[in-house]
Amino acid sequence: MADAASPASPLQQEVAVLRQRVAALEAARTAQEARTQALQDAQELAEKVIETIRDPLLILQPDLRVEAANPAFYQLFQVHPADTLGWCIYDLGNGQWAIPALRTLLEDILPSQTVFHDFEVSHTFAQLGPRTMLLNARRVDHLQRILLAIEDITSRKHAETLLRAHAALLGTQVEDQTTALQQALAHLHREIAARQHREREAQRAQHFALLGRLAAGMSHEIRNPLGALVLHVDLLEEELRQPSAHSADEVAQALAEIKTQVARLEDLVQDYLSLVQVGHIERTPQDLTAVLHTWARAWQGLAAARGITLQVEGGAALGQVAFHGNTLHRALLNLVQNALDAMEPGGSVTLVGQPTATQVQIHVRDTGMGIPAERLATIFEPLYTTKPGGTGLGLYIVQEIVAAHAGQVTVASVEGQGTTVTVMLPRAADVPTRTPAG
Repeated sequence: MADAASPASPLQQEVAVLRQRVAALEAARTAQEARTQALQDAQELAEKVIETIRDPLLILQPDLRVEAANPAFYQLFQVHPADTLGWCIYDLGNGQWAIPALRTLLEDILPSQTVFHDFEVSHTFAQLGPRTMLLNARRVDHLQRILLAIEDITSRKHAETLLRAHAALLGTQVEDQTTALQQALAHLHREIAARQHREREAQRAQHFALLGRLAAGMSHEIRNPLGALVLHVDLLEEELRQPSAHSADEVAQALAEIKTQVARLEDLVQDYLSLVQVGHIERTPQDLTAVLHTWARAWQGLAAARGITLQVEGGAALGQVAFHGNTLHRALLNLVQNALDAMEPGGSVTLVGQPTATQVQIHVRDTGMGIPAERLATIFEPLYTTKPGGTGLGLYIVQEIVAAHAGQVTVASVEGQGTTVTVMLPRAADVPTRTPAG
């Protein structure tokens, strides 16, 4: 039977403990090497980052000596590492960094704040000239270091200054142009007002000239029938005072002439009343078809008395038109009377009603002698007439009445064949029902 294992000797136990300690130390050494490598890698990465940064960057020690600077710092401020590293920042470049604002930043603000941003500093450097910089700093307390980043914003500030100057200049130019425009507009308004005043004065002068012509024409036209009336009244008085065998015939003839002259005076009065009323008419939407046929039946008697035929065509469904009955009747009657005056017995007058999408057209067509082409441009002028005993107001009144109805009137004529006058009136839905006084 084998003997039980003898216990380890003290030497063996001590060797085992030493082996454990060596293994632990080896593990610690390996870990330390890993941490050292990691720190070296981090430091190398930080240095690469610093070198890559485009803006100047300084790493300062607590006493404000430069521990490191990136290439951007050396390039911008045209200095070398030998003149920078280990030097107090205030002594760099022969003391050109001894800037009061920088001292305030590093000695007053940074000790009480961990970080600050966009601290603007303006300074004139010996080699660079005037510069404006934005400083950003951070305390890294566990490393006892200060990171100072410097951004040169001189070009940007210059651009901002130029932009403000241009903006101010532009603002001044805009104000000047605005003032000039306002003055031009004011001048234009004055010119327009003066022109409108001249136009009103010209219209007023034309109006009074027309009134004078109309008054002179009316005086002349009334004087003739009045003279005839006085003459025939005198004849009646003489016949009644000294009757003769032919007195009855003489009296009848005188009365007939008096009636004719009274009718002529009535016609003149109606013409002038039409001109006075045309600016104040109030139109009512009505079916023009029935009205036109009613008027035509009355006018057929006038035509028949002269041996002329009057007929209506195409007026079955003219639709609603806003019109003033008395004045529109007067206008169409004037056209019919002109047509009758232009023909010998045996002629014909045709009233043609023609509806369109926006208008109702009434054509007054005759088979008379026609109007010479050179006279067509003047037939609507007031007091213009070629008829013996005519007032020269008939077509002028037609034109004014149709215009008051927001319509138009046109004439087409061929000598030896006849004349067609067309009155165009808008449908009731397309016009207001009241004509403003003018």
